[in-house]
Amino acid sequence: MKWQQRALNVLRPALTMLVIGLSLMEALSWLATRHWAFELLTHFHVYFLLAGAALALVALSLRQGWTAGLSSLVAAASFSVVWPHIHLPPTDLQPQSGPMVRLIWANLHHLNTDLVALRRLIETEKPDIVVLTELDPIHDAVLREVARLLPFQSPPPRANVFGVMLLATKPPESLKFDLTMGDYAPLMVARLCPVESGCLTLLSLHAWPPLPPWTGARDRQLVHAASVARQHVDAGERVVLVGDLNLTPFSPVFDRLIAQSGLWDTNILPAERPRATPSIATWRLANTGIGLPIDHALVSAGIGIVSRRVGPDIGSDHHPLILDLKIAP
Repeated sequence: MKWQQRALNVLRPALTMLVIGLSLMEALSWLATRHWAFELLTHFHVYFLLAGAALALVALSLRQGWTAGLSSLVAAASFSVVWPHIHLPPTDLQPQSGPMVRLIWANLHHLNTDLVALRRLIETEKPDIVVLTELDPIHDAVLREVARLLPFQSPPPRANVFGVMLLATKPPESLKFDLTMGDYAPLMVARLCPVESGCLTLLSLHAWPPLPPWTGARDRQLVHAASVARQHVDAGERVVLVGDLNLTPFSPVFDRLIAQSGLWDTNILPAERPRATPSIATWRLANTGIGLPIDHALVSAGIGIVSRRVGPDIGSDHHPLILDLKIAP
């Protein structure tokens, strides 16, 4: 029994220190608007929630009441952040009639793409619109092969990791790359009519990461994208914004984007083909099991959601987003 007591004498203080560390990270995440490093912590609220709940159970089993209470408080605080982004809230958005439009967003991660999987994805899903980022010359062969399905292809961005490329079954009525935020921060703005009964304005960007030397640049990009989206929404257009935004919905920056743009997060909108739970991770860190939802699709009123899916592994560290939409006339 002495060895058990010795083990408990080590485990209990170690558990206490672990919970204190977790609590500190949770507390600092609530200061997200004060510093970019604190904002990074907001992206891990799901993990803080799971860790807090698990550590609370361990602490209870070891009869460490205050440690269990502190850990439970961490779990509760993170739950309050996560819950609004994982349940389906009531909205005033109405289901739409008419033909379906399929849109795919994919971050290809340069040379890491599984070219066979990428080609299979496009040939299987037969999308009307595809937007790609992190392209490389190795993708050119696949782009040529799928041209029979997607004959319109904007020039692939070269030497710009944050550039985007549009592929579509029909040429856009208009297409421009807004360089207000700089040559390496393009915002794609396209007017598309993929079906006769409806048109949409498609915005897309690959935001900069919120790390030095880009600290603050991502936020300015998103403020600009929200402003452009709002202009089109106020003009009565049907608007879709897709992209790798390099932030999760748990960040206050995401809440600001939603509020300023007038758009809705498709991850929590009701769909004609409902899913049991919203999708969580679109980006995964190697083989760690850690994943974050940093690829997003936002829509305005007049866009109905048939389905929203996270696509298969295509060799990238990102999974594609596959959206089936209906556009109001």
